[in-house]
Amino acid sequence: MWNDDIRDQLKYFDGDLTKIEDIPEDVRQKYLTAFDIDYTWILKAASRRQKWIDQAQSVNLWLAEPDLKTLSHMYRGAWHMGLKTTYYLRTLGASNIEKATVSIKQEANERKTFTEAEQKACSIEAMMRGEECEACQ
Repeated sequence: MWNDDIRDQLKYFDGDLTKIEDIPEDVRQKYLTAFDIDYTWILKAASRRQKWIDQAQSVNLWLAEPDLKTLSHMYRGAWHMGLKTTYYLRTLGASNIEKATVSIKQEANERKTFTEAEQKACSIEAMMRGEECEACQ
């Protein structure tokens, strides 16, 4: 199973096995990335640990494609579960590095297109105009 083609696909997909069809499903499910795990599982595990911690714990949260509704549910859920704090929110990068050492040629990643309002949200230009996005309110 581990050959040059699989190695190139691992590099191309940044170690994410879920997109490599040549790897058996049970292996793909066993080695999920943090972005593939539902945030509720992370919050539930943290809430079970919290009662044994005097201060607070550093709970990292991961979202592949964050949106305001999901963020609201995530942080409200953490609060309802009794977490004293969360630490970092990790999201996937907006761009990927060039895969110069990969011999396979995959289709170009589809990039999300943003509306003009989304492009201006949370930008320095928007702040200079006195505007703010929903997340900054």
